[in-house]
Amino acid sequence: MSPTRSKAKTKAVTTTEAAVLALLAIEGERSGYDLLDLSKKAIGHVWTPARSRLYTVLPRLVELGLARSRKVTQVTRPDKTLYRITRAGRAALEDWLETVEPGAHEAFRLKLFVGGLTSDENLIAQVQQFRDDRAEQLKVLREIEPTNTRQGHDRYHWFLLRFGIEHAERDVRWADWVLSELEIGPPA
Repeated sequence: MSPTRSKAKTKAVTTTEAAVLALLAIEGERSGYDLLDLSKKAIGHVWTPARSRLYTVLPRLVELGLARSRKVTQVTRPDKTLYRITRAGRAALEDWLETVEPGAHEAFRLKLFVGGLTSDENLIAQVQQFRDDRAEQLKVLREIEPTNTRQGHDRYHWFLLRFGIEHAERDVRWADWVLSELEIGPPA
């Protein structure tokens, strides 16, 4: 769905809830243990929940109608609960994926990681916002740069100022590259 298309608003979800819904949307029905294991192997590069947090979120998603659960009896192991995303969960996830949040870099990285669940048009808006955020940070840091004397305590501040400038420059270059890739489209 395009970010400009209007629709009824669903309940906003947290980043953790969205991450769990994304895992369920991509991987299908899973137990809490399975989701924790999956988060360590893949999505964990951009988002890693505390074990207790994940086990708290799953029942809440069921309570909100964003996921369904079912008990599975096991003979040699304790019974387990499997979760799957609902239609309302997909709508909430879609809303979260389409919401561009200035300054929300952790959410941005997660949205890009699960980008196959949304459109390139939406991802372009997300990457552009990240780029704008980092370019603004770079501007602020460059305005500070001439005021640093590199003497006394300023010498140590300079080290971190340079670190910030170099990272912001790298992020802007990376975002420009991602934008060009998204505009080209997927490989044939």
